[in-house]
Amino acid sequence: MLLDDSDRRILKALQERPDLTLRELGEITGLSHSPCWRRLQRLQAAGAISAKRFIVDPEAIGFEILVFCFVKISHHQRDRLKAFEDAVAKVPEIMQCYSLSGEYDYVLQVIATSVREYEATVKNALVELPNVQSINTSFTLKRVKNSLNVPL
Repeated sequence: MLLDDSDRRILKALQERPDLTLRELGEITGLSHSPCWRRLQRLQAAGAISAKRFIVDPEAIGFEILVFCFVKISHHQRDRLKAFEDAVAKVPEIMQCYSLSGEYDYVLQVIATSVREYEATVKNALVELPNVQSINTSFTLKRVKNSLNVPL
């Protein structure tokens, strides 16, 4: 999607203050109501922005353990990879999953309230994921940066 300066101003404003009214957004971006609304609709339709939602900080509500699990898959057939990805989507403790190039095939971001709870997630969910050859786990020590803002 090609963005012009007005689109970038809209996106930047919404990243900083997602609760802006359409009137406030128009004032900040220098657009009148109708053009601002049309651009906002176009950005949503293109998938550049999604619905408003509150972001819950897992650490603030007791999920103090954040783990990255680097996964090697045993067989790389399309149906087996899809089965793994479908199974990952069903595990609520897995917050994010990315397919990788390099030594590992996937990285999972997993949260837990304690090491014991993480152990239970490993035993009850992670080792049960289809087609897993190995899992290499790294516990995070502290969050250095956590941004959702795209540089515009």
